[in-house]
Amino acid sequence: MKTRFFVLLAVMVSLTYSQNMLQNPGFEAWTAGMPDDWQKSDFVTLFQEDVIVYAGNFSVKDSFYSTTASQAELYQGLYALPNTLYRISFWVLDNDPAGRARAGVQWFGEGAYISSEWGSYYTVDSTSWQEWTWDLGISPPNADSVRFVIRGYDVGTPWTSAIFYVDDAYFGPPATQPPTILRVWHHPTNPSQGTTVDAYAHVVDNGTIEHDTLFYGVNSLQSPSMVTHISTSNDTFYYQIPTQNNGDTVFYYLKYVDDDGLSAVSDTHAYYVGTVGLYVNEVYYDTPGADSGCFIEIYGPGNASLDGITLVGVNGNGGFDYATIDLTGYNIPGDGFFVIGEFSSVPNVDLVDSAADFQNGPDNVELRFHGITVDAVGYGVLNGWVFTGEWMPAVDVESGNSLGRYPDGEDTDNNEVDFHSYETPTPGTPNPPVGIEETRDLIAQLPLPTVASPVRSGIAYGNLISDSRYYPLTVYNAIGQKFIEIREPRNDLQLPTGVYFIRFENIPKGGIKIIVLK
Repeated sequence: MKTRFFVLLAVMVSLTYSQNMLQNPGFEAWTAGMPDDWQKSDFVTLFQEDVIVYAGNFSVKDSFYSTTASQAELYQGLYALPNTLYRISFWVLDNDPAGRARAGVQWFGEGAYISSEWGSYYTVDSTSWQEWTWDLGISPPNADSVRFVIRGYDVGTPWTSAIFYVDDAYFGPPATQPPTILRVWHHPTNPSQGTTVDAYAHVVDNGTIEHDTLFYGVNSLQSPSMVTHISTSNDTFYYQIPTQNNGDTVFYYLKYVDDDGLSAVSDTHAYYVGTVGLYVNEVYYDTPGADSGCFIEIYGPGNASLDGITLVGVNGNGGFDYATIDLTGYNIPGDGFFVIGEFSSVPNVDLVDSAADFQNGPDNVELRFHGITVDAVGYGVLNGWVFTGEWMPAVDVESGNSLGRYPDGEDTDNNEVDFHSYETPTPGTPNPPVGIEETRDLIAQLPLPTVASPVRSGIAYGNLISDSRYYPLTVYNAIGQKFIEIREPRNDLQLPTGVYFIRFENIPKGGIKIIVLK
């Protein structure tokens, strides 16, 4: 079966929740025997029907005629937003025992297939029109487009052909949906005694958040205390958790209730009070060719015990743990550098473990003390993957380069600031300063950032392009006129609905296109 993926670019609409995102959903417009904006697979013949109609002047008569294929499709491609609930539906008159139908979606990110979702039930034979409707789960975080599909199936014996009448299809957000919690994090990651911890949550909703609560407990959540936000900015809620004592573990989660009365609850997060003093200092995860000789370096006080310490790889695709290295029984050498190498050939290696070949970015590595994260680094452009590092991600280095902290052990709880790309990895020895010229060269070599489009007006540019090295940037409208110059990521993206082009002054590689929706 030949199929083609088609993303609509020509027609821009201002999306509101409960608005149909499909073009020509009632099949009223036709050109050359096809309903405008729709496509079909082989083995389907479409007819403009003006008698058997659910609403309007026309429906589509879908004739599935193949004697060999078991299914055929009527579909439309369009933009979609990540982390959003959607509803799909269509009206159908199916009174042919030879076939049945249902609908589904296929998610795509940057043109690549991600996943599919299909309704769990099919149409039934009836002389009356029936509405087929289904609420999808939350769209994938890395999705930027979707194909809406109405699929007919062969169920006749023997198979001849099947005819369906389809009208008034719908793809769009439901009238109501609960809040979506996109990310929760706290600062510092490993606070000392007497330190107030700042907690943040990025939450979106189709309406407004009416109530929010952070629940926290010390060493358990049996009788949690409650706080509400101190401030909000660009859908990010800011909280403060009071100081605790050395050795305490603080657990917390958040709950949001919107103006529809729907609620969402986050996962439980935790932090350990009392500075452990150990840090992920250098990661070499992408050697030239087939990975060989990868390593990760821990920095800490000489002779410090690593009992209870684990290194954990956290997959940027889904956020699950995929590799764990237990360091119990080892100590930091006197020079402060402990090196875990993929092979014994890694210079200055202290522990050989094949799991030291961590994944290429976007991805994460966490340092945990008795299961609680005390340091973490995430690397890659922040555009939908699961980031569990500190504040903003570090750069995803080129093959042959390592990702290193400078100065050694210096931790601002911001990966973007603390880590740098090194052309020459330095396992077991200090990381050298990153000079100004080297920094400029690295910026010039940066790839163009990947942006999940369309985006909503009003978000901070930092939510769109987080890496500060891409600034300043200039925004042009669709006809090439300069619209605005942005000097730093905390500026808000205040743009009318439309198509725009972003040019990066420090990167001589052209620009990127974004689509802005209100």
